[in-house]
Amino acid sequence: MVVVDEKAKEEAMMAKISSGQKLESLDEVTPEYKESLLRLMIAQADSELAGAYGYVPWIQGAPTMAERLAMANIVKDEIRHARAMYDLLDKVGVDTNKLIEDDMKNRMKVFYEPIKSWADLVMFNFLMDRAAGHQLRDAAECSWGPWSRAMVQIEKEEWMHVRHGEHWVKKLAASPETRAEIQTALDFWFPKVNRVFGKGGSKTNKEFQHFKLKQRDNQEVRESWYNETKPLLEGYGLTVPAVDVIEKD
Repeated sequence: MVVVDEKAKEEAMMAKISSGQKLESLDEVTPEYKESLLRLMIAQADSELAGAYGYVPWIQGAPTMAERLAMANIVKDEIRHARAMYDLLDKVGVDTNKLIEDDMKNRMKVFYEPIKSWADLVMFNFLMDRAAGHQLRDAAECSWGPWSRAMVQIEKEEWMHVRHGEHWVKKLAASPETRAEIQTALDFWFPKVNRVFGKGGSKTNKEFQHFKLKQRDNQEVRESWYNETKPLLEGYGLTVPAVDVIEKD
């Protein structure tokens, strides 16, 4: 019977993390590290799958054939991102079939709101995919090697989705016929997407940072997102809602 010295294991793990090396096997991590890792990877898998399903109706609902193709490609990307995450989870012993079944019943709350119009869709695209891009940056630099490497391509594709949202928000804001509609969409989605970053300064988030599974506090990520979106939206002639996004939760 092999007796594992848990203290020595933790010290070796933290030394590797502190030196910037990647962890590659569950044999070298503590139960606390594994719990934090699974929590974050499951959350991302959930959001990737939810994102795909949220966009599906707009393959048919897009205003042009070119946009139907664009939306189909975005859905394809999101499904592939979800598959990549479920593959990572499968390799660390998660029952992904059960997880996916549960995901179908328990979508992220931001997706419970119906996307009612093309203006709604592109504003959600603009705000939510940019939020995801900021969160993925932390994951791409994380201490778990398999997740970090998988995020490099996913992050690039997420920013391509952001550019799609930027193009359409700018276009709709520039037209007198659609400016009010896109402003209404901004007013609706801004506070909802703002909440997806989670609480700033939480004990859980500090543990994620301790293990270098996240690089920044939730509030720092939220502020980075806000500092990008606000000048862009104001540059399009839109009014950013009066949401105190920089206050600690």
